[in-house]
Amino acid sequence: MKYFVVLVLGFLTGVGAGLGGLYYTPLTRESGFTLTSTDQSLNYESPITAGLVFTHGGLSRLPTHPASVPELWEATLNKTALSVLALAGADGEPRAVASRISLLSERTELLTGGALLRDNWLVSVPGEGSLVITADANWWPFLRETLIPVWYFGREWRGPSGYAPTAGPAAGGAALLRGVSGAYAGRSGVAAERYQIEAFDQRVGPGKASAELAWQFAQ
Repeated sequence: MKYFVVLVLGFLTGVGAGLGGLYYTPLTRESGFTLTSTDQSLNYESPITAGLVFTHGGLSRLPTHPASVPELWEATLNKTALSVLALAGADGEPRAVASRISLLSERTELLTGGALLRDNWLVSVPGEGSLVITADANWWPFLRETLIPVWYFGREWRGPSGYAPTAGPAAGGAALLRGVSGAYAGRSGVAAERYQIEAFDQRVGPGKASAELAWQFAQ
């Protein structure tokens, strides 16, 4: 019996150390890639409350928007999230429309790299062209600081808070950009996002949030 007790205690100690290392490791707290200069910078509000469409496979507590939008229940889609967004310029006027498909990135490594989501964007800017952006976003700092303590432990939210989650897949942690049509056709570059969460609700999550999607073409 004493060997069984030792085994159980050793297992629990190992699990505790692993979870503690995951929760407190400094390797996943750093801010992501940011652009020092941009060719284009567009803004959007939280897709959960202000987007055109937001839906997912029903595996999340997040509500769909609008509520009448069906969930992505098919097996090939139920681990993804779909957002359709209106992107605005600095003056607040709509400049572009974008669709974004998000899923867990194959590069996710919680202990060393964070909780990465792969975002596949298609952005259409009327009168200019369209482009695709492939981005990995590290959401572990947000999960650790906000979502886990507020949603699951009922703690008071200490906001507002800002995040720069872009973490690849390009060298240096930038997102990849490729022009598809119009003036953007054949061009490539890098992109990055910033988020500012101004209100967090225990039911709907980041109910009031703003984001910036910016990119720069290679010269």
